[in-house]
Amino acid sequence: MPREDGYKNLVPLSERTKAEQRKIQESGGIASGAARRRKRALKEAADLFLSLPVSDRRKWNRLARMGIPPEEIDHQMEMIVGLQEAAAKGSAPAAALLAKLLGEDQSRPAPEDPLDGDANPLAGLTTEELRQLIAQEGADD
Repeated sequence: MPREDGYKNLVPLSERTKAEQRKIQESGGIASGAARRRKRALKEAADLFLSLPVSDRRKWNRLARMGIPPEEIDHQMEMIVGLQEAAAKGSAPAAALLAKLLGEDQSRPAPEDPLDGDANPLAGLTTEELRQLIAQEGADD
Protein backbone atom coordinates (compact mmCIF):
# COMPACT_ATOMS: atom_id res chain seq x y z
CA MET A 1 0.00 0.00 0.00
CA PRO A 2 1.49 3.39 -0.96
CA ARG A 3 2.36 5.87 1.70
CA GLU A 4 0.26 9.01 1.87
CA ASP A 5 3.37 11.19 2.00
CA GLY A 6 5.20 9.16 -0.67
CA TYR A 7 5.31 12.10 -3.09
CA LYS A 8 7.05 14.41 -0.60
CA ASN A 9 10.45 12.81 -1.18
CA LEU A 10 10.31 13.55 -4.93
CA VAL A 11 12.34 16.47 -6.23
CA PRO A 12 11.20 18.07 -9.53
CA LEU A 13 13.76 18.31 -12.31
CA SER A 14 13.53 22.09 -12.22
CA GLU A 15 14.98 22.03 -8.68
CA ARG A 16 17.91 19.75 -9.58
CA THR A 17 21.32 20.78 -10.86
CA LYS A 18 22.10 20.57 -14.56
CA ALA A 19 24.42 17.61 -13.91
CA GLU A 20 21.67 15.71 -12.03
CA GLN A 21 19.17 16.50 -14.79
CA ARG A 22 21.58 15.27 -17.46
CA LYS A 23 22.29 12.04 -15.52
CA ILE A 24 18.57 11.29 -15.02
CA GLN A 25 17.76 12.04 -18.66
CA GLU A 26 20.69 9.94 -19.88
CA SER A 27 19.61 6.93 -17.82
CA GLY A 28 16.05 7.37 -19.11
CA GLY A 29 17.33 7.44 -22.70
CA ILE A 30 19.40 4.30 -22.15
CA ALA A 31 16.41 2.47 -20.64
CA SER A 32 14.20 3.64 -23.53
CA GLY A 33 16.68 2.31 -26.09
CA ALA A 34 16.89 -1.04 -24.30
CA ALA A 35 13.09 -1.33 -24.24
CA ARG A 36 12.90 -0.50 -27.97
CA ARG A 37 15.52 -3.17 -28.75
CA ARG A 38 13.63 -5.78 -26.67
CA LYS A 39 10.37 -4.90 -28.42
CA ARG A 40 12.02 -5.11 -31.86
CA ALA A 41 13.61 -8.49 -31.02
CA LEU A 42 10.27 -9.85 -29.81
CA LYS A 43 8.56 -8.66 -33.01
CA GLU A 44 11.26 -10.29 -35.16
CA ALA A 45 10.90 -13.57 -33.23
CA ALA A 46 7.12 -13.50 -33.67
CA ASP A 47 7.49 -12.77 -37.40
CA LEU A 48 9.93 -15.67 -37.74
CA PHE A 49 7.69 -18.13 -35.89
CA LEU A 50 4.53 -17.09 -37.75
CA SER A 51 6.28 -17.53 -41.11
CA LEU A 52 7.33 -21.14 -40.31
CA PRO A 53 5.33 -23.88 -42.04
CA VAL A 54 2.80 -25.83 -39.98
CA SER A 55 4.44 -29.09 -38.88
CA ASP A 56 1.34 -30.82 -37.48
CA ARG A 57 -0.01 -32.89 -40.41
CA ARG A 58 -3.58 -32.84 -39.15
CA LYS A 59 -3.58 -29.04 -38.97
CA TRP A 60 -1.82 -28.77 -42.33
CA ASN A 61 -4.35 -31.12 -43.99
CA ARG A 62 -7.24 -29.22 -42.44
CA LEU A 63 -5.97 -25.92 -43.88
CA ALA A 64 -5.28 -27.55 -47.26
CA ARG A 65 -8.85 -28.93 -47.37
CA MET A 66 -10.08 -25.35 -46.89
CA GLY A 67 -8.46 -24.49 -50.21
CA ILE A 68 -5.41 -22.66 -48.92
CA PRO A 69 -2.46 -23.09 -51.32
CA PRO A 70 0.27 -25.32 -49.81
CA GLU A 71 2.94 -22.60 -50.02
CA GLU A 72 0.79 -20.30 -47.89
CA ILE A 73 0.09 -22.74 -45.06
CA ASP A 74 2.06 -21.33 -42.13
CA HIS A 75 1.35 -20.42 -38.53
CA GLN A 76 0.15 -16.96 -39.54
CA MET A 77 -2.49 -18.47 -41.82
CA GLU A 78 -3.44 -20.93 -39.09
CA MET A 79 -3.94 -18.00 -36.72
CA ILE A 80 -6.10 -16.11 -39.26
CA VAL A 81 -8.25 -19.22 -39.81
CA GLY A 82 -8.67 -19.55 -36.03
CA LEU A 83 -9.72 -15.90 -35.78
CA GLN A 84 -12.22 -16.36 -38.60
CA GLU A 85 -13.69 -19.46 -36.99
CA ALA A 86 -13.99 -17.72 -33.62
CA ALA A 87 -15.65 -14.70 -35.26
CA ALA A 88 -18.07 -17.00 -37.11
CA LYS A 89 -19.05 -18.55 -33.75
CA GLY A 90 -19.91 -15.09 -32.43
CA SER A 91 -16.72 -13.84 -30.79
CA ALA A 92 -16.92 -10.06 -31.00
CA PRO A 93 -13.23 -9.50 -30.13
CA ALA A 94 -12.17 -11.91 -32.89
CA ALA A 95 -14.47 -10.18 -35.38
CA ALA A 96 -13.12 -6.77 -34.37
CA LEU A 97 -9.53 -7.94 -34.74
CA LEU A 98 -10.23 -9.40 -38.18
CA ALA A 99 -11.89 -6.15 -39.24
CA LYS A 100 -8.89 -4.21 -37.96
CA LEU A 101 -6.47 -6.50 -39.81
CA LEU A 102 -8.46 -5.98 -43.00
CA GLY A 103 -8.45 -2.21 -42.54
CA GLU A 104 -12.17 -2.07 -41.82
CA ASP A 105 -11.90 -0.91 -38.22
CA GLN A 106 -15.41 -0.42 -36.87
CA SER A 107 -14.36 1.28 -33.63
CA ARG A 108 -15.83 4.53 -34.92
CA PRO A 109 -19.48 4.48 -35.95
CA ALA A 110 -20.06 5.00 -39.65
CA PRO A 111 -21.51 8.40 -40.52
CA GLU A 112 -25.23 8.38 -41.23
CA ASP A 113 -26.14 8.31 -44.89
CA PRO A 114 -28.22 11.44 -45.60
CA LEU A 115 -30.07 9.53 -48.32
CA ASP A 116 -31.07 6.77 -45.90
CA GLY A 117 -34.84 6.78 -45.47
CA ASP A 118 -34.56 5.79 -41.81
CA ALA A 119 -32.57 8.90 -40.85
CA ASN A 120 -34.46 11.24 -38.53
CA PRO A 121 -34.83 14.67 -40.19
CA LEU A 122 -35.80 16.21 -36.82
CA ALA A 123 -32.77 14.90 -34.93
CA GLY A 124 -30.91 18.22 -34.78
CA LEU A 125 -33.84 20.38 -33.67
CA THR A 126 -34.23 21.80 -30.17
CA THR A 127 -37.35 21.25 -28.10
CA GLU A 128 -38.52 24.80 -28.81
CA GLU A 129 -38.09 24.34 -32.57
CA LEU A 130 -40.06 21.09 -32.40
CA ARG A 131 -42.88 22.87 -30.53
CA GLN A 132 -42.96 25.57 -33.20
CA LEU A 133 -43.23 22.93 -35.94
CA ILE A 134 -46.08 21.22 -34.09
CA ALA A 135 -47.85 24.57 -33.68
CA GLN A 136 -47.42 25.31 -37.40
CA GLU A 137 -48.81 21.89 -38.33
CA GLY A 138 -51.83 22.53 -36.09
CA ALA A 139 -52.40 25.97 -37.66
CA ASP A 140 -52.23 24.54 -41.22
CA ASP A 141 -55.08 22.09 -40.49
